Amino acid sequence: MKAGYRFLLLVVGYSLWIGAAQKPPFLLRIHLQATEGAKGMVSVPVTLFQPNETIAIQSLPEVTEKEIRKVSTRVDGTVLVEFNDFGRTKLEVGTSTGRGMILVVLVNGRVVYAPRIDTVITNGSILLPPGSITPDEILQVNGEVEKLKEQRLKDVPRTN
Repeated sequence: MKAGYRFLLLVVGYSLWIGAAQKPPFLLRIHLQATEGAKGMVSVPVTLFQPNETIAIQSLPEVTEKEIRKVSTRVDGTVLVEFNDFGRTKLEVGTSTGRGMILVVLVNGRVVYAPRIDTVITNGSILLPPGSITPDEILQVNGEVEKLKEQRLKDVPRTN
């Protein structure tokens, strides 16, 4: 009986510990389609849903969540992702060199948008389809962006 009681306490404690664990970090990665014949470490296969096909993407992303300035939902339900200056430049270069290729946007490992690049993105933002990022994910990423801003402000040397 005592062993069963201890086991029950262990299970309850473990459940509480897991429930109190931090949320995994929010990941938003923008990749370019890999050129034909690229193999090994430089490309990764990804399945798209519209159209339903598997393509290879470059394993290193063009832009990541580290370059996000803000994520917001617009009235029509689309999701606007705004990047900082570094992200804007990287997105512009990627869409300039990748014209005609597919731009794959991954959010927490799932493909949420995969348009063919027909124009260079110069405004530093991308508009994603409705529901591509959940409200909880939007709150999480904006919270992380604010924490990073606060940390940078604390790290700035003060002059007297």
